[in-house]
Amino acid sequence: MEPAFPFMKNKITILFQNDSLLAIDKPSGVLSVPDRYDAERPNLATDLLMDYPTARPLHRLDTETSGILLFCLLPEAFGWYSDQFESKTVSKKYLAIAEGRCMETSGIIDQPLFTQTDGKVIIARKGKPSQTEWEVKERFRNHTLFELHPLTGRTHQIRVHLASIGHPIVGDKVYGASGPLYFSTLKGKKYKLSAELEEERPLISRTALHSSSLTIQTFDSDRVLTVESELPKDMRVSLVQLRQWSGIA
Repeated sequence: MEPAFPFMKNKITILFQNDSLLAIDKPSGVLSVPDRYDAERPNLATDLLMDYPTARPLHRLDTETSGILLFCLLPEAFGWYSDQFESKTVSKKYLAIAEGRCMETSGIIDQPLFTQTDGKVIIARKGKPSQTEWEVKERFRNHTLFELHPLTGRTHQIRVHLASIGHPIVGDKVYGASGPLYFSTLKGKKYKLSAELEEERPLISRTALHSSSLTIQTFDSDRVLTVESELPKDMRVSLVQLRQWSGIA
């Protein structure tokens, strides 16, 4: 049998597995489920079937978002798990590096979201009710590290909600971010491009959003399971540089 995820340079990390549930650590840049317009594009749900023929996705993450992705392995347990997502009893925590220094400490964004025909999501009265709790974990000169708890599970919810309060996520040009995060932006006039490089590489070029924790009740016991995922390297490196060059005294 071919190894799972042959399109990946490194094998996907399994965070948790039992008879009914599989949690993997999704890297950025990979589709969670088949693309609606191009079924041939590599995606985790399809490739996972090689090693786990009964696996069905319980939710999805945007292509550029990294972190915890859950699959049901037991057909009779699918309703049990999907009902928890539908009833909003699954607790999810995300971390995001966003543009702008947020001066408030915490809050809740309660704005209805509507998906347009082009796939972009907007805030609109005709949209579905959507709520996101947020808390500032760290402030920098021109950026903020947010911890976010989506109380609903709408498409692009965190991205649109953060942008709506003036803090688009770094790298998310679809929803108003200026673009990737560059070291030169943090260091300013002190930055000089190395002679070996023709152009500067960004510290992080994708949407800086990571699913870091998820809590769900397992099917085969009364156990409440919490799965956690560490920040990926690109976000860790970005935070190190922000602390060094953009910290607030």
